[in-house]
Amino acid sequence: NHEYNECYLYHSFMETESDPKVKAIWELHLNMEIEHLRLAAELFKRLDGREPEQVLAPELPAPVTFEPNKQYLRELIATQIDYTTLGTGYVQEAHERFEKMQEAIMGGEKPPSERVIDDNRARSGREYRLQTEGEHPVHSLALNR
Repeated sequence: NHEYNECYLYHSFMETESDPKVKAIWELHLNMEIEHLRLAAELFKRLDGREPEQVLAPELPAPVTFEPNKQYLRELIATQIDYTTLGTGYVQEAHERFEKMQEAIMGGEKPPSERVIDDNRARSGREYRLQTEGEHPVHSLALNR
């Protein structure tokens, strides 16, 4: 089912894409996934002794429609960036606990992901992020802080 689901996603990307150049990329990836599905189906038949049609849907469902979600993500970042887990729940107050743990692990160094971003900024002389929707919703993460 994994390969089938990948075919479905790439099919959805391809069917809903309006840019012909990007659509061609999705089509290329879909064709690769179709071959993966074909190979997986052969293995399934040989090793499981059943026909793939017994476990796969006979046709793909309607394509998933992908919509812009920048505003939704900005709201999540603005309201939930400090959430962390405590037991089985989520809390904001325990963020200090997380920062202390990171300090103990990293020994005062920035995490590798932040060092890569800083190195990229230093080499290229520019920011890698585009702020198309305005300033970052969290001041401490804004470009011009």
